[in-house]
Amino acid sequence: MNDNDFDALIDKIQGEVFDEAKEALGNRGFERWRNPKFCGRLEGADGYAKLTGDCGDTMEMYLMIHDEKVAKVGYFTDGCSSSSIAGSFAAELATGKEFTEVLDLRGTDVLSKIGRFPEAEEHCAHLAIRTLQEALNSYLVKQTKVN
Repeated sequence: MNDNDFDALIDKIQGEVFDEAKEALGNRGFERWRNPKFCGRLEGADGYAKLTGDCGDTMEMYLMIHDEKVAKVGYFTDGCSSSSIAGSFAAELATGKEFTEVLDLRGTDVLSKIGRFPEAEEHCAHLAIRTLQEALNSYLVKQTKVN
């Protein structure tokens, strides 16, 4: 096999993987998988939580708070691409929101925002929201202790 044949084979395999991912995740989920947003730990975060789901994936959420709103969110996961996509969309949903709005979020809101998601992976959206809300709770508990 020469270099051109090898490159063509790699391109074919990558195309097949991308087609399968688009089918499973829809356009929004596929684009977020390819170009993650909000991914990363935030130094000096006001709120932080780390939870492990039943599947074994761990999700971390970092919140920066300003004027009683979630100003910035970062997430990190050691899990699969579905966990990363769910964490990214959960962070997007929370950014700029008041505390009560964040506490009202559900995993189904993440799934709706993504559009299409494998049923077997829906637990990732619920893990992302639980972790997000626990990070907000950690901030609120700190504020109660300060006051």
